[in-house]
Amino acid sequence: MAPKTSKSRDIFKAAELAKAAAIEDARDSKYVGEIVSIESDEDHVATYLFEAALPGYVGWRWAVTVTKVDSESTPTICDVVLLPGV
Repeated sequence: MAPKTSKSRDIFKAAELAKAAAIEDARDSKYVGEIVSIESDEDHVATYLFEAALPGYVGWRWAVTVTKVDSESTPTICDVVLLPGV
């Protein structure tokens, strides 16, 4: 099943949490740009993609995977990685 992609539909309400995780991994907020998209992989898993502003990584994206056990739970960060972009 292909992931559902959206830039504006943040069903987990975790964009700020995801960006903070990317900034922590990057060690400086200047290396994490605007949100590019949110991919809902499953009902309880979503990946937030942010522009990467690292020298030498043109077109790359920060990918922050977030999960929620159910609609009442607090979002949890699963993974933060830097991926080659388009």
